[in-house]
Amino acid sequence: MKREPMTRERSELISGLISMVIAEREPSVEFSQKELKAAKRSFTEDELEALREQGILGEDFETFLTVKWFVDALELEEVADEEYIRQFFKNARKLDINWFYDNLYMKEVTVPKARIGKFQLGTAIYDKGEFFQYDMPDFSTVPVVPKVGFFDGRIHFPSIYEGITPWMSICPSEIFSMEEPIRRAHGRVLVLGLGLGYYPFMISKMDSVSEIVIVERQKEVIELFNKYLLPQFSYKDKMKVVQSDAFIYMNELREEDGFAADEEGRFDFCFADIWENQVDGAKAYRKIKPHEVRLPRTEFTYWIEDSILWQLRLEEGESDDE
Repeated sequence: MKREPMTRERSELISGLISMVIAEREPSVEFSQKELKAAKRSFTEDELEALREQGILGEDFETFLTVKWFVDALELEEVADEEYIRQFFKNARKLDINWFYDNLYMKEVTVPKARIGKFQLGTAIYDKGEFFQYDMPDFSTVPVVPKVGFFDGRIHFPSIYEGITPWMSICPSEIFSMEEPIRRAHGRVLVLGLGLGYYPFMISKMDSVSEIVIVERQKEVIELFNKYLLPQFSYKDKMKVVQSDAFIYMNELREEDGFAADEEGRFDFCFADIWENQVDGAKAYRKIKPHEVRLPRTEFTYWIEDSILWQLRLEEGESDDE
């Protein structure tokens, strides 16, 4: 029996549960070529054509089979409607190792194993066939469906840890979610949050960006960056790192003709990235957002803003129900 179309709220709930499964269980699957051929032979040509017409099967059968394993393991068809399933397959990606390592940061910056205080540089791993979210969902559509991917081989990606807890990584979700704020950067740029310096590195290569001021609270993170990473940056002369709490720094910024300004001049652009996810991001977003009114000529952008706005709507809904 065909189900009624899913509501936005239900699709968001299911997508949130899928995210939890990926984070907690790190599900993965890998097929041999023999197994792939056998699996493909189990479908008739009519069945394969029907899957293509539904938008579930694309050009690559391995991607379809890998995602089907994930869908079946979650028993997703028991809780989601046909459109959700179709969009889930449509959004799923098999990512190419070469694409990842061709990223400019990966090609030019080597992240060593190093520790200062409780913070440590190193690498993390995605195994071949391991599922992860490669980008944030599109919250403008219904249903809201996660963007799930896997690599066609094992990859290592730079990370910084606080103790044993991953603090920030340069993985596909970081690369995809940074594309728009990178593209929009211009002039003298204020960056709230340092991490591994991926965002400053990428915008420093742009002719439209003249200077970058980075605000970071953690002294050890700045020391790791200055000692091991910044010397490898081609345009490091554009950058200045300030140790400060981002909220204090923003509150103390003076206004100059509607621009945010420090003692060295105006900021044309501000990018905030001082949260781990949309949950803790919602609280920080509320504190930074009002500065847009005070500083209307400085363009503000925020990492995973759509996800944060979704979280804020969720919190407001919970408050209304109380």
